[in-house]
Amino acid sequence: MKIHDLHSVTKKYQIIYADPPWKFTSKKFQDGGRYFDRLESNHYSTMSVRELSKLPIQRIIAEDAACFLWVVDSHLKEGLYVLKHWGFTYKTVAFNWIKTSKNDKRFFNFSPWTLKSWEFVLLGTTGKMGQYKQVNNVKGLVEVERTRHSRKPEEVRNRIDALFGSINKIELFARTVSPGWDSWGNEIL
Repeated sequence: MKIHDLHSVTKKYQIIYADPPWKFTSKKFQDGGRYFDRLESNHYSTMSVRELSKLPIQRIIAEDAACFLWVVDSHLKEGLYVLKHWGFTYKTVAFNWIKTSKNDKRFFNFSPWTLKSWEFVLLGTTGKMGQYKQVNNVKGLVEVERTRHSRKPEEVRNRIDALFGSINKIELFARTVSPGWDSWGNEIL
């Protein structure tokens, strides 16, 4: 189900899955005489950490809940801050997405220090969320082809489904509506 306004939601969710539109500073990299500008706002509207932390997430989470939050390594500190302000206690990196290309080679992004081919999903919980875990064999390493800019692999959502089964789940900043999930975002197709 597509959610239009988080402030009007009365349902309580045990799973929050979020890929926030993090605000980045403009990053220009030189590679063989070419310059690359990694300013995310060229692709979509972004939000500051302060704006993200003020979203009304605490009012939609159940007493026992888990938040799966996408971050890149340069935003680990910000991700931990947002988790805390949403009411979650950080537990671990739940998933590590290694980006591949069509020919199964690693896809690397430019950064000031080293080339990167990964993004992380932080896990934070409230209450006794562990009691809802269905299986113990879900792998944290996800090696999946990179597609559109900032589009995350369906495989991560599928693994969250495998971990927790049929409980109340919402995807924040969603781009699609997925079976068994409520979705909120301004880019839903």
